[in-house]
Amino acid sequence: MISQATRFLRAMEHALELRIRPGSEALLRRTADETCLTRLRELLLADREPAIGFGPSGVRLGELPLAEFQRWPWAARLASRGIERLVLAGEPSAGALAAFLDHAAGLVPDASAPPRLEPGGLQWGPDTGPADASDYPLREELEVMRHVFQRARAGERLPLGDVHAVSASLGALVDGRQAPGLPLLRVTERAEYLPAHALNTALLAMAIAEPLGLGADERREMALAALLHDVGMARLPSDTLVAAHFTDQDRARVRGHPLEGARVLLRHGEQLESAAVVAYEHHLRQDGSGYPRLSYPREPHILTRVVAVCGAFDALLAHRPDRIPMEPSLALREIERNVVSQFDPRVVAAFAEVMLNSARRGSLALTLRQL
Repeated sequence: MISQATRFLRAMEHALELRIRPGSEALLRRTADETCLTRLRELLLADREPAIGFGPSGVRLGELPLAEFQRWPWAARLASRGIERLVLAGEPSAGALAAFLDHAAGLVPDASAPPRLEPGGLQWGPDTGPADASDYPLREELEVMRHVFQRARAGERLPLGDVHAVSASLGALVDGRQAPGLPLLRVTERAEYLPAHALNTALLAMAIAEPLGLGADERREMALAALLHDVGMARLPSDTLVAAHFTDQDRARVRGHPLEGARVLLRHGEQLESAAVVAYEHHLRQDGSGYPRLSYPREPHILTRVVAVCGAFDALLAHRPDRIPMEPSLALREIERNVVSQFDPRVVAAFAEVMLNSARRGSLALTLRQL
């Protein structure tokens, strides 16, 4: 989809350049418009309704920045013409596309009266930007997960009924979601990281369950495992959780959280057995490295491999004392860079497919809420 978007944007660039070039021939312009329409059709075949954002910093496909178009001159020009977001809701006629390109190139005298385009074709307007936390649809679920980690920190039994309710709520949201898609939460306070990370990881894991062919029972187990995979972190001293720099002792404590998390979950019996396995294994790597160190290296459980990818992706988006959060496209690239050695290639392929397919309306990245 990115390659098709790139070809469309380059064709559009050529058509726009010809419009502002003195003495350009009508035949050349018409040929450029036809090429642009062809590239648009190809993009629509790859993505039913792509959305492209323009601004001073460049171009976004959904919320994925396109590196090739960083500081692209036409991005700022289009934004200044009121085209901060272009949605290709269907194939326009050749005349409608030409009218849009005239407007985009600044050939329409009155910018307040852009060309009229038929419904279902090109749609543009201001970019509404990322959502804030005030419309976060999982506020109650976030509060439940705060309570879960507080109980774990205190050494008390976890409220499993509440965790199951959160799991069911996330499942309903993912199964019935429409754009703008998965509501990921980005927090700036380290004390809020664990409950937000649990929800984000579970949402991402459930979103790739279908491409991986996981059944209903596996999806339910995966949701619980994703929500509770870092419960061992709640058992660490509070000063370790918010430390700007880890001491050697802090690092040793952190490396012990998978074992501690498995112990916490196994106290609840067989119903959390799979979740305990994932908690124990989620820092193991495909190449046998990672932690905790195993006497006999083995391939992690499939649920572990899913949670490992989704948890790592969300962690890369998070604020950390030692680095700034990554943009989603860079985080995805980092995950793909570590395929085979750290992550299961099949899981990474499914994750990348969901990410790129949903980027047309920013369904993962556009809905990053900041808390």
